[in-house]
Amino acid sequence: MLKTLYALLATSLLLSVQAATLFGETVDKTAVMPVSQLLQQPASYLDKTVTISGTVDSVCSKQGCWMKFSTEDAALPFRIKVRDGDMVFPLSAKGKTAYATGTVRLWPQGEDEPDAYQLYPTAVEIAE
Repeated sequence: MLKTLYALLATSLLLSVQAATLFGETVDKTAVMPVSQLLQQPASYLDKTVTISGTVDSVCSKQGCWMKFSTEDAALPFRIKVRDGDMVFPLSAKGKTAYATGTVRLWPQGEDEPDAYQLYPTAVEIAE
């Protein structure tokens, strides 16, 4: 009886563990940097491939085509943007830790505002 109880408990624990949600290729976690580190000198990463980590602050509610990462020490969220339909980020990602590998590019803001930076990912992983 006790063995059966332990077996049921172990099975329920295994089933309750969820895997990460993956998009695109495999995230390169060999040189992960917090998004706050990238935001300290974003121009030095322009057109380079990087892997960043952060907490998902918001997600595009219409097509799931972008997410914004935030950290405690970053002044502004950092956007991860894909072409519509390439990857569809779930709204449930908000508040979760995520990793993204991709290329940093300029994000024009308008005539009176300075350009920002964003990441065009080839791989994204949202931790559960």
